[in-house]
Amino acid sequence: MSLMFGFLLVQAQEISRRVTEYEEFKPAVIHLVSGKDVSTPKANIFLKNSTLLYLSGTKTKEAFTDNLKSVDFDDRTYYRVDTLLAYKVDSVGTSALFCARLIDMNALGQMIRSSRQITNIDVGDQITATSLRKVEGDEFDYPIVNQYYFLCGGKIVRAREHEVLRATPKARRRAFWSTVREAGFQWSSEESLMKLLKAITES
Repeated sequence: MSLMFGFLLVQAQEISRRVTEYEEFKPAVIHLVSGKDVSTPKANIFLKNSTLLYLSGTKTKEAFTDNLKSVDFDDRTYYRVDTLLAYKVDSVGTSALFCARLIDMNALGQMIRSSRQITNIDVGDQITATSLRKVEGDEFDYPIVNQYYFLCGGKIVRAREHEVLRATPKARRRAFWSTVREAGFQWSSEESLMKLLKAITES
């Protein structure tokens, strides 16, 4: 079966007090597309764009994602999915569901514009790898959003209903509709997405 990635940007489901996945930088093994493996003692995942950060001397640097195949941390492995690093949620045979966690920049912008107390932070490029600091000396809340991907077909498709339907084999479209029309189905639910993945991939 060919590969298909599908994604969905959902409403922010949680709040983070930092712009990195891990509170502290920690060891990681980086697997490059060239086949070379590189170990680094201090690495992290940058939630602004779900990319790899690493320390080089005293400088925090952002890795070029196109060079990466995957990154192993002690608790999980992140795989390059399109331009992001995403971890595997679960799998069905050779198919799988992946998740990339990101700062919801739209929600963050709204939070900043609605707050009169926050004056020294801007949206977009102002959140950089070298600005991993608290705002005005206080804790700052970053809204986090999940992007989900299906690995089960031949192309990259956004996980919007009509696009996933178009990428679903005709023989599985009845199963697709049966699943997404079930009470409680949500495109932001990992349980729902895994149920859909099983429905559109099982023979």
